[in-house]
Amino acid sequence: MGTAGPAHFPNFQYVIADPETRHAVVVDPAWDSESIVRRIQREGWSLQAVVLTHAHSDHVNGVAELVGLLPVPVYLSGDEAAFYGFDAPGMVHCRDGETLKAGSIEVGVMETPGHTVGSCCFLVGDALFAGDTLFPEGIGFTHFEGGSASDLYDSVRRLDHEISEDVRVYSGHRYRRGPGLTFAELRRLNIYFHLSSRKEFVEFANRRTVATSHDRLLTKTSTTVPDIQRLTWGDGVFLGA
Repeated sequence: MGTAGPAHFPNFQYVIADPETRHAVVVDPAWDSESIVRRIQREGWSLQAVVLTHAHSDHVNGVAELVGLLPVPVYLSGDEAAFYGFDAPGMVHCRDGETLKAGSIEVGVMETPGHTVGSCCFLVGDALFAGDTLFPEGIGFTHFEGGSASDLYDSVRRLDHEISEDVRVYSGHRYRRGPGLTFAELRRLNIYFHLSSRKEFVEFANRRTVATSHDRLLTKTSTTVPDIQRLTWGDGVFLGA
């Protein structure tokens, strides 16, 4: 697990590794792909694939550099790629319900639209990589092009029904709590699991103060190239760990 990006709102990028085969998958490489490559090479891992939760720049701006150094397939929802016009070397469009084979690592695809048209969560063993669909404290913003609070209501309900309580959730950013909470813990903390109707969910997600606060973050991001922090590594995410 690595953190890089704007100092005020960095991204998590994840390397999932099988300790037996040394096969690895990268989730949402951004900002500092050279450091990801150095980590993979230092650990002796063999990169098998890149998977992208969605096409927002802060989750994909390191893809081309990474696969230029370590060529592998890049998986993104076909709906997401078509709507936002995103492409990359080695691009493969994945579908809801598909299981991606990345060497010895199996990646389950769950299309969870709402933050974007084709946002996906990826289930690998007992870990769910949720991108900006779901955070411990809330959900991804839905007021960007292609976002829909109503769609995200359906996606959160789906996760609630299909994800086991002991699965650990790894999001694309942090607010107060870091990634790695169990789904049971996240469900207890996250208000969106406790809103009783679609109407309540949509109205709460669309409240003006939320959209305004995130627009301020975007304004900062567009002008903070000197404030970009390089990748720092935390605990790794390993299959079977």
